[in-house]
Amino acid sequence: TGGAGGAGGGGAGSTTGAATAGTANTGGGGGGSYDSTGAIGGSGVVIISFVTADFAALGWTVAGGTITTSGGETIHTFNTSGTLVITSGGTLDLTSKIW
Repeated sequence: TGGAGGAGGGGAGSTTGAATAGTANTGGGGGGSYDSTGAIGGSGVVIISFVTADFAALGWTVAGGTITTSGGETIHTFNTSGTLVITSGGTLDLTSKIW
């Protein structure tokens, strides 16, 4: 019996016929098939978040992706290919900010 696909957006497998593709913007893998070609995996997503005040205090500007804010954070989300553009106004020490 073919599987249903994982919680991460994976496509369903099949024992007879074509499998289904992984869900877009989840990075889920495509389903496998016993007697046919497996399906493609879903496209991925990239999320970049930073403390807005750290960048604003230095006069930095950041552009690219879909931009949202939450609390004191600015969030750039890329669901398709894109470019993150950072224009600097000063030096920022990120060594204590990266986890």
